[in-house]
Amino acid sequence: MPDDSRRRPLSELHEGETVRATITSHQPWGLTARLNGYEAVGASLDVIRRGREPGVRRLAQELPPVGVTVDLVVGDVRAWHHEPWVWVDLTTPGRGED
Repeated sequence: MPDDSRRRPLSELHEGETVRATITSHQPWGLTARLNGYEAVGASLDVIRRGREPGVRRLAQELPPVGVTVDLVVGDVRAWHHEPWVWVDLTTPGRGED
């Protein structure tokens, strides 16, 4: 079991920051992930809505397997209607994409 006392607070997440994320599920609309090193949080990447963005296109064609750790970018951090739920909208690094 991971030591949660060493996890960074969500207040340290900022739009545009690259984070390591472990893929936790595939969904009809994209994927969910756990942000490594941060407090528990709902994090997802909607590849249907964002599939044309640089960096997301390739990921949308072949989702990384569940359990794999990848680099993703924080797109938005939103408080949800029930505390302490926070939704982190993720995207992919766009470097080298067409």
